[in-house]
Amino acid sequence: MLSLQLLHQPLQLARLELLVLDLPQKASFTSGIGQRRSRKVLIVKWIDAQGVEGYGECSCRPDPYYSEEYLDGALLLVQRFIVPQLTRNTNLLALLDLLRRIRGWNFTKAAVEAAAFQVARTLSGYQLSQDLHASPTDEVPVGISLGFFKDKVEAYDKVQSAIAEGYRRIKLKIGPNVDTAIYEHLHPLFVDHAVPVAFDANGSFFATDLDRLGWFVDAYDSVIEQPLPPDRFDLLRVAQARYPRLRVCADEEVTCIGDLLKLHALGAIAELNLKPGRVGGIAKSVEILNECRARAIPCWIGGMFETGIGRVLNLEFARFLPDATAHDLSPSSRYFIEDIITPEVEMDAGLVRPASYINYRVRADIMQRLRCARRSYDY
Repeated sequence: MLSLQLLHQPLQLARLELLVLDLPQKASFTSGIGQRRSRKVLIVKWIDAQGVEGYGECSCRPDPYYSEEYLDGALLLVQRFIVPQLTRNTNLLALLDLLRRIRGWNFTKAAVEAAAFQVARTLSGYQLSQDLHASPTDEVPVGISLGFFKDKVEAYDKVQSAIAEGYRRIKLKIGPNVDTAIYEHLHPLFVDHAVPVAFDANGSFFATDLDRLGWFVDAYDSVIEQPLPPDRFDLLRVAQARYPRLRVCADEEVTCIGDLLKLHALGAIAELNLKPGRVGGIAKSVEILNECRARAIPCWIGGMFETGIGRVLNLEFARFLPDATAHDLSPSSRYFIEDIITPEVEMDAGLVRPASYINYRVRADIMQRLRCARRSYDY
């Protein structure tokens, strides 16, 4: 739960804006979910009567292939079920109660909450350290997630380049149909440079693919992020019984505190990739992070190709996980031709300094140029 001071901070909502942007990527990215060439995103802008602005990012995909949420649906949900229930005189506590009544749609609710949260913290001087049971660090170690490779040469060059850039962990996308010879070819590279490696399957292995999954368990002593579909806890237990060395990093399986406690009780989680949007936002993330700390569950912060708006918020949470090897929070320059905030998030020797970006400024000129749609509601 967030502090009462923040929850009761008066918010005089003057206008809510919904902005759909399409940010061109520097390169396409392919995973078990599919391929993307640009980042289409919904930004929620909360404008207080005093002129204070807050921004939240809905980091769901344009399609329903990562979760049941998709961008057009998110926009419609806010328009039909959130906008009509907002009032001019409100606070975070009232907003959270409104959002709690909506089943699912965590990414969408998180964006509205984040926009209001930014205004409330500006007015109240709130800091996350007031509610997170850990001391913040000045520097956050960053890892990189690499998509599928076409051949050994491409794979070797991309991994070698990522190591040279200073990334603190290399995460490789895998699936039941990949060529394992490519990953075998890469193994000496990780050993020579002593760089941690992890795998991410995006839930693409099924019961008929356990032999192929076993290859990765045996060939690398590495954690595998969501090897099986998020709703197949039964199959996860079968895989763990078959491969005792299988260490699972939970991702899509955890959308709330109950999911985390269930996996922990089953002994089916080695670590957690926490994506604040996926679990419903800031208040839910605080609850989960404190629970992970209390139960000694390793945790790190993941990403959904967020713009600087969502990335800076993720970096703030990452500050409170000092034991994490790395977080999937690469600098803006890795993804986008141009980001929508200034200063853009930068990395130095595999480290990002979140304090440099907390007071970022939104680039209205870039947002207007990349805008596909805009809806505005006055209160």
